Amino acid sequence: MKHLMAPHLVWIGLGFLSIFVHAADVPSVPERRWELDKGLRTPESTLYDAANQCVYVSNVVGDPKRADGDGYISKISPDGKMIAEKWAQGMSAPKGMRISNGSLWVSDIQHLVQIDLKTGQIALRVFVPSARFLNDVAIGPLSEVYVSDTLGSRIYKYDGMKTTQWMTGDELESPNGLLVKDGKLIVASWGLARPDFTVDKLGGLYSIDLKTREKLPITTEPLGNMDGLELDAGGNFLASDWVAGKVFRVTPEGKAKELLSGISGAADIGWIPDGQTLLVPSGNGNRVFAYRIL
Repeated sequence: MKHLMAPHLVWIGLGFLSIFVHAADVPSVPERRWELDKGLRTPESTLYDAANQCVYVSNVVGDPKRADGDGYISKISPDGKMIAEKWAQGMSAPKGMRISNGSLWVSDIQHLVQIDLKTGQIALRVFVPSARFLNDVAIGPLSEVYVSDTLGSRIYKYDGMKTTQWMTGDELESPNGLLVKDGKLIVASWGLARPDFTVDKLGGLYSIDLKTREKLPITTEPLGNMDGLELDAGGNFLASDWVAGKVFRVTPEGKAKELLSGISGAADIGWIPDGQTLLVPSGNGNRVFAYRIL
């Protein structure tokens, strides 16, 4: 049975109208749980590690296209305390991250980097010479690694031996955020980008079948310059718009609802299932925010 809130009396000119509002119809406002504003420099991606009860934050440190060797990955606690500011180093502009078989896979401009979770040391660098701007990472069912190339409008696949251009073309609309769900690669697109990241048409969400490579839309209308992509507890997509500083919840049927706004450079979001906590790195604000999302 649905419970009713107390009636609200609304003046409509000739008298008062009693309006009953279902509690379920009142939109929930995300509760900010914490923010971390120390030790971070252009944070781009956040990723929760359930096995080790920590969160990794990739720090670009300035120009996301410059191979300067200044980038690093921080390790923080799920409640926002710094554990190791420079847990992993030796990268230039690390961005998207995913975990597979004891390793953290990270994109780094033209490299896919494998980091040992036990030591924080780089175990492997995979050079992708044709890449222009490697961005987010996803792990397939056979532990293959997919990585988006936003400025190249490509998606690469690393199978443990070699890297191939898995898909390429303007129809990919400058892919950014990636995740694998139910045999499909889910993509958050920026919108086909020029070298300065401007677009004529905003991006959205779509899926690509991992076997047939059939591409199908999830959102049917332009949504934003999409960046991070995660799944919430209800199987909905959470996606960030870097330029507009927003986070959306998108149903599997493609219905989008704005959850957050006003986050400067809302980048590659993370999700902590325990407590339903959304992590939002502010690339322009040098901080990470955590919100409870219902």
